[in-house]
Amino acid sequence: MPIDLFGEKLIRSVPAEEQFTYPVSVVLSLHRERTPALLRALRTHHVLPALCHPWGSESAYRTLLRRAGTPLTVLDVPSPRGTGDLGQRVHALSHLSSVVVLVPDRTDSADLLLAGAANVIPRDTDPRELADRILAERRWLDTRSSPRRPPEAPRHGSPRPQRGTQQVLFDILRTTARPWCCHDLCLLLGAADEPMTRRALQARIVRLNERLAPDGISVDCASQWGRTTFRGLTAEPPRAEAPLRPA
Repeated sequence: MPIDLFGEKLIRSVPAEEQFTYPVSVVLSLHRERTPALLRALRTHHVLPALCHPWGSESAYRTLLRRAGTPLTVLDVPSPRGTGDLGQRVHALSHLSSVVVLVPDRTDSADLLLAGAANVIPRDTDPRELADRILAERRWLDTRSSPRRPPEAPRHGSPRPQRGTQQVLFDILRTTARPWCCHDLCLLLGAADEPMTRRALQARIVRLNERLAPDGISVDCASQWGRTTFRGLTAEPPRAEAPLRPA
């Protein structure tokens, strides 16, 4: 069975509230309790969705992965506390979406731009100016890239994974345009204050392979120098790999 067709059988239909209706596809926050004030300040400008997701949200990632056009994420960083790995997080998130980072005043933006951020804006910027800059980013994205086709409806019935985490990981690997490093996946799938451990990631890959095995699909991965690289899905049996050591 073609991998793309199998993917369509596995993906759930997108709930209405996850469908794209704003210039920004998703708002993620490293400190979710401090982001609602920003959403209220920008409400009249209609650029941000009303819902803010915490870092690691499966619902947010599903929205990005199933977006028909080029997705745009606003990553809100309300405080410099705990942002030592912010550049790595931006790099990982940029695999899924174009990223605008809202940062505290006097934050050095150079490292974030080098990590893959499309723009870095002080979060205390006047709401009108902030909305205009986000809209300009949306317009630029729409002119520079061709939109992705939305997933087709499943043609045949198929058992679905028991856990949403399996579906998110499957979607990430199925739609990847470049290899994923295990460290990036651990950051992306973990919480804001604690990345997923490599041992937990390995366990999730094992469970996903067990789910894919009856259809002749497996995760394509390779390990070298203590780093595991995931290259998507393949119609080959999984190779024996050294276990991922705890980070």
